[in-house]
Amino acid sequence: MANIALLFEFSGNNGIKNGPISEFCTTFATDLNKITMVVPQKVKSFMMPITMTLGVIFGITIPKVILSLSVMLPYLVAGMLLVAYSKLHFKNIRIVPMHFVLIITQMLGALIMWKLFSYWNPLYAQQAFICIFCPIATSSPVVIGMLGGNLTCVVAYILFFYIGASFLIPGILPIVTGNDTIPFLPMSLIIAKQVMPMILLPLLITMAMKLRFRRGIHFLRENQSLAFYLWSICLTLVIGKATIYVMAEPANRIPTELMLAAISLFTCLLQFGVGHLIGVHYHENVVGTQSLGQKNTAMGLWMTFAYFNPLVSVGMAAYSIFQNSINSLQIYLYASKNK
Repeated sequence: MANIALLFEFSGNNGIKNGPISEFCTTFATDLNKITMVVPQKVKSFMMPITMTLGVIFGITIPKVILSLSVMLPYLVAGMLLVAYSKLHFKNIRIVPMHFVLIITQMLGALIMWKLFSYWNPLYAQQAFICIFCPIATSSPVVIGMLGGNLTCVVAYILFFYIGASFLIPGILPIVTGNDTIPFLPMSLIIAKQVMPMILLPLLITMAMKLRFRRGIHFLRENQSLAFYLWSICLTLVIGKATIYVMAEPANRIPTELMLAAISLFTCLLQFGVGHLIGVHYHENVVGTQSLGQKNTAMGLWMTFAYFNPLVSVGMAAYSIFQNSINSLQIYLYASKNK
């Protein structure tokens, strides 16, 4: 213990001081302030289509590598959120009326679409339902930050949504699936376990850094381009996984797959459009658009395989491609506008 104590020299209320480790941290933090990573607007404009194309190519040519690397996705998302959260003012995080409108619109919209499509085909009804019912993407603050949106507003909505979703999802799914045996509490805990650590850990780390490592926070604030690079890697892996899901289905199902993809595209455009209208009404058009349109497709696929026809996963994978295509276009237009 004495040897460990020598590494950190304590002095009254000032805490760690003058020890080798603290000197290293001080030097490291000082060096951080000298680093600035900037992504040229031209690179931002063209990076998205390049990464999506690579995702498709890699998904076809090296699917095993893509699936192996996909285990990195939660950590990449956490890293992106850490960078995005560095710009937050935590005291401004609060629930606003728009959040209630968004979640009610999403839940009711999912049930209405399910009912309407059920008159046509039960499989298509499941597809329409899950594409709308699927929760907001935990990585949405990153895209919203790239588009100049209100990070505080979307972080508040994500926390509000997933706390509510832990109770709403187990309550609504039995209505659609007709399975009354879905356990309410275990499923609520599964949902909370899947997403809350990814949301809360970067938030808590950022809060701790603001208290004890301000130079680190300054580095993250000045280098928001880190999130762009991480998102580009994530995009390649996500598109690659989606391609693998689609390619895995037998050829005789292609007509059905195309119809599921068409329904997926319809619901994707619908949600981006309705979200934009809600956002414009509350003067948060970027947040509104992304809150309804950008989905946590990983959770959507999990719900699909657990409670729906597995074929619905094709449409969910297609939704991932569509939403990232729309966001890539939006980032391209935003970057071009702000050259």
